[in-house]
Amino acid sequence: MHQPQFPRRFGLALIAGAILLPVCICVTLGVAVLLEGMGDIAGGVVLRRIVLAGSVLWIIDLVCLLLVLAIGTLRGPDEPDEP
Repeated sequence: MHQPQFPRRFGLALIAGAILLPVCICVTLGVAVLLEGMGDIAGGVVLRRIVLAGSVLWIIDLVCLLLVLAIGTLRGPDEPDEP
């Protein structure tokens, strides 16, 4: 049995980010639209920029998650098959 390439916590953090970031992005975008509808254009613009940054972070998270899963798959099984 060999050591894992990446710590388990790293993979769990990537999965949590992949699940939670879209929710945060949607809520922040909703608040931005609400602020713009209430007349606070500057606040809406700031929150839309935060949404853009969160979206870029989400894409980076998904790419990293894909790479971690690919590396784990290419490494092969931890235990050799014994009859």
